[in-house]
Amino acid sequence: MAIRISPDECSSAKHAMNQEPLSLGAIIDMIAGLCTCNQISFGTSGNRQNPTCMVRYERSRMLQIAMIPGPGAPANFWSFMEPTMKELLVLESEGMVVKTPNETICAKVHVLMVTGDIPTLAKLACHSGHMSKDGCRICHVVGQCPKHGQYFRTLPSTNIRTLESFQNFSQASASSRKGLNGQSPLATLKVFSGPLFFALDEMHGLCHGISKQIWGLVSGTYGTDHCFALSSGVRKEIGTAMDVYKNPGSFKAVDWADFLLFVIPMLVAEHIGDATAQNALLGLVQACNLLMSWELSAEEQTSIKSKLEIWNMYLESLLTSGKIKINIFTINQHLLQHYPLMIDAYGPPRAYSARSVERAIGEYSRAIKKAGATVMIIEARTARHLQYEDSTAGWPLTDEGERVGAGSDIEFWGPLRNRTIRDSFEGISCLSKLLEDFYKSKGEECSMIEAAIQTSRKAFVNGCVIDSALDQNCVREAHNIRLQIQVDENRNINSAYSPVYKDFFGKVVVFFEHKLNNKRWPLALVEIAAVRLVNGIPVVNNGQMKPKVVHLADVKELVGLVKSDATINTTTTTTYIVWPELNRGPKLSLGSLADL
Repeated sequence: MAIRISPDECSSAKHAMNQEPLSLGAIIDMIAGLCTCNQISFGTSGNRQNPTCMVRYERSRMLQIAMIPGPGAPANFWSFMEPTMKELLVLESEGMVVKTPNETICAKVHVLMVTGDIPTLAKLACHSGHMSKDGCRICHVVGQCPKHGQYFRTLPSTNIRTLESFQNFSQASASSRKGLNGQSPLATLKVFSGPLFFALDEMHGLCHGISKQIWGLVSGTYGTDHCFALSSGVRKEIGTAMDVYKNPGSFKAVDWADFLLFVIPMLVAEHIGDATAQNALLGLVQACNLLMSWELSAEEQTSIKSKLEIWNMYLESLLTSGKIKINIFTINQHLLQHYPLMIDAYGPPRAYSARSVERAIGEYSRAIKKAGATVMIIEARTARHLQYEDSTAGWPLTDEGERVGAGSDIEFWGPLRNRTIRDSFEGISCLSKLLEDFYKSKGEECSMIEAAIQTSRKAFVNGCVIDSALDQNCVREAHNIRLQIQVDENRNINSAYSPVYKDFFGKVVVFFEHKLNNKRWPLALVEIAAVRLVNGIPVVNNGQMKPKVVHLADVKELVGLVKSDATINTTTTTTYIVWPELNRGPKLSLGSLADL
């Protein structure tokens, strides 16, 4: 096993053996034809500069320690793991020596946790698996088997498994080792912590597990007498948004995550007439959204526990009233209740998710299947474009002199045209006034504004190609955007100017370059929509748009529009706004047209 230590970890490790041990987490997964094991670095126990969750998860910190291709998963799992186990025992007892240009560092290495899917973790824990009566590796819940399968209702009296039952299997009482079929070699590690050592994985548990379970509720898998069960016609309408109606079996974890975080609060919740049921479902979505976050506050952790308990109690009430079948209480539904414990032990589940090993499996699978050399196809850009690579382009700068807002250089893609600010664009004929307002907001002298501009129908910004409404030849509607615009927080209270950034949504009418005060300004004429929040999702208010000129640094990303089928034939259509980081990135600070 090769281990790479980053400079911040090295500098903190000192010279004393075991003074600053390094901590790792292992992620293991097995599929037909491939078994792979990754490790992630948690840093050093005493280092205040330990990598944050997101940094810890970067590719440079993922250590591929084992990968075996073959006709199937290993017949003897622990034979596959034996070389890794031997190295881990040496690393925790003898340590390792890392030489840098400036110093030699000695450190010991410990594995704090392992994670993966449920069957793999059952093998790692020497647990009988989720199909047995003692199907939880974390607690002593007892499964119920009405006809076939095992289902697990979380009761208050259920006890957590003990550390001793894993470390001293042969000497433990019969009751404490129920569900275990031996002692896991991992239990011999010095930092083995008991059942939580086999950590829950949010990708398998929430995306594959809970999200599919909700689709089962919607589809009537667990009964049709409850308010979650929707008609075939409604399911078909919802399914067109993600093609889940016909092909749910082909969905990947990321698809199920999108269904859970976006489709349920947008298109499913509005069809649920019972307010208590809708609130319980939306509470579950909010809890899962937090569980997929990189950081969690104490208040958010409390909220997660509360919302998961409410969801579980609501399902119990449906079972008691005979409106739902017991098979709703799958192992994933049961494990939901253990996430608060897991967060207390290791932090946000996203920071040790198996998503990374799934990427590795994909890369190695493609490499194995390819016969012959890799063929690289390079698409040549033949269109003329304007590039903006320095601060002379009118780019807003920070106090440190760095550009604000965009993670990559801007390019205007042709064909480029010479126009004037007196021209009309999509019915907007006040560009000169909008441009003057823009320059005044930037503190630029604009008593004499040149009429000439150079327009473009496409732009490359923040790593994405964005169309404009003028691009009549585009085959996709890729001109809807999210913006962050600086506005005056005290605009309506006659107080001192107080700048604050707020989020807005709209569409690009045209991109253009304008020259003023010896600067080339990359700009866009946009129409900003009035937006409100529904179930935490931005929704466009019908017909309310305001034209505005913005700097391209204000354009953050493309968004999509999803029209609600429940309002498609009404006078007021609900149009949701979605984008990849919705519910995952920072909380929206939604602006209004009055702020502009």
